[in-house]
Amino acid sequence: MRVSNELFRAYVEDTTALVNEMDGILKKRNSIGSLDRESVDALFRIFHTIKASATVLDDSKTVDIAFKLENVMSYLRKHGPNSLPQDKILSTLFDSEYYFRSSLGSFAASNDTNSEFRENLSTLVEEIDFSDENPVDSMVPFDSLKPVLENVVDEMCSELGKKASLYFAGDNIYIDRTLMTRLSGPLTQIMRNAVDHGIEVPAERERLGKPPEGSITVNYGLEENILFITIFNDGEKLSLKKILRRADALHILKKPRDQYKPDEIAALIMERGFTTKEHVNKWSGRGVGMDIIKSTAQDLGGKVLISSGETAGFSITLSFPADDKSQRAAIRERIKRSDTDE
Repeated sequence: MRVSNELFRAYVEDTTALVNEMDGILKKRNSIGSLDRESVDALFRIFHTIKASATVLDDSKTVDIAFKLENVMSYLRKHGPNSLPQDKILSTLFDSEYYFRSSLGSFAASNDTNSEFRENLSTLVEEIDFSDENPVDSMVPFDSLKPVLENVVDEMCSELGKKASLYFAGDNIYIDRTLMTRLSGPLTQIMRNAVDHGIEVPAERERLGKPPEGSITVNYGLEENILFITIFNDGEKLSLKKILRRADALHILKKPRDQYKPDEIAALIMERGFTTKEHVNKWSGRGVGMDIIKSTAQDLGGKVLISSGETAGFSITLSFPADDKSQRAAIRERIKRSDTDE
C-alpha cells in the first residue's frame, strides 16, 4: 500500500509519543527493579497501539515485534508482573524501546544491534509457556483505519476544491489483521468515489440549498459474525439513467437495458471498464478501481450493495463473514475458482 507523507508523519509522531511514554515507565520501574500491574497494563496498551498503526502502514517487521511484546505483557497481566525474570524482561523492554526509536529515526532497523534484539525477543517468547493461555492474536481495531481514510478525504478535498467532513459511527470492534489489510484498498477507493463523484464544490452545494461542507459517514459493526461497513455521502445522488446509458455505450451490459432493476444498474459502476468520466484525472476516469471493491468482497465470501439516496447522496455497503472458519472457507473457494479459471 502506498503511504502518503502526511500519514507517515502522523504515524511517526504518534509512535514517538508512545515510545516516550514507554521510556518514562521503564526508567521509573527500572529504578525499583520490577514492573507492577499498572505499568504492565500501560505497556500492553502501547504495544497494541503500535502494532495496529504499523499494520495500517504494512510495516510487517514492527508488527511482529509489537505482537510478541504484546503477548509477553498479556502473560504478565494474567500471571502477575513478577511471574517472569524481571531483569530479563526489563532488559528486553529497553532493547525494544531502542528498536522502535531506531526504526523511526534516520538509520534502518536492520542494523546488527536490532537484529540481535529480534533474536533475543523470539527466544524469550519461545521460552514462555503459553499452553494455558490464549495469547493475543492478530486482531486489530477497525478504528486503526480512520487516519488512512481521513487522509484520503483531506487530500482529495484540497486538490479538488471541495469541503467534506468524515464521521465514524460504530462499536469498538476488532478484526483480523489480514482482513484489515484486504479492506484498506477497497475502503480507500470508496472514499475517493465519494469525494470525486459525490460531494459537490461548495458553490454548487449552496445553490442546491445544502451546507457548503459535505459529509461522509462510515457506519460499521458486527452482527452474528457478519462484518458490515456502510459509507454514505450526502453529495450528488446516483443517476441510474446515466449509468445505464453509459454502460450500454461501453458495451458492458449482459442483457437488454429494459431488464435491469435499479440495484443492478447501480452495481454496474463496479464493472471493470465502467466510468462516467469523459476525461481522466488523478483520481478516476480509467474504469478501474471500483471493481476492486466487488472482487475483494467476493474473495472474502461477502457482497456489496450500492444504493442511491432519495434526494441526495449514495451509499456503499460491504458485508461478509468475519469469523475465522468462514474466512478460511472463502479462501478455499477463491483458490478453487482460480484453479477452474486456469
